[in-house]
Amino acid sequence: MPVLLFALWLAFSERITVDVIIVGVIAVALVSLFMYRFSGWSTKKDAQMVARIPAAIAYVFRLIFEVFKANIHMIALVLSDDPNGNIQPRIVAHKTNVKTQGKRVALANSITLTPGTVTVDVMGDVVFVHAIDDHSNKGLSTNPLEKMLENMERNQ
Repeated sequence: MPVLLFALWLAFSERITVDVIIVGVIAVALVSLFMYRFSGWSTKKDAQMVARIPAAIAYVFRLIFEVFKANIHMIALVLSDDPNGNIQPRIVAHKTNVKTQGKRVALANSITLTPGTVTVDVMGDVVFVHAIDDHSNKGLSTNPLEKMLENMERNQ
């Protein structure tokens, strides 16, 4: 944590001078002492956080890919002239295997970011989603983002 805080301090500094470095070291030391003493933060938690970074980066890239795929599907859906009407909105209750509240929030927000779906509510392990069509509805049951979140929980 202190290394990350100091890197952020330097990144946000206008210039790197001796006085900026000294103030940064003092500020990072004070914040780190506060975190370790009063919030229960530890070097073990630091190591766990660093170990989760690759999975988080992979999740973000997969989310971008899924958003791109959903955009292509939405373009095709909107531009199709199907008289039977491919657009059949519905609210779907999707039971998730994601256990932790934080990961459920990440899943709900990821679903909302994906075009064609909006998370309406989360009650326990059930996510209520407004899906614009059957394809978007079926995508919930095979959601690779949910699988990634489950793997992150297992590896914690």
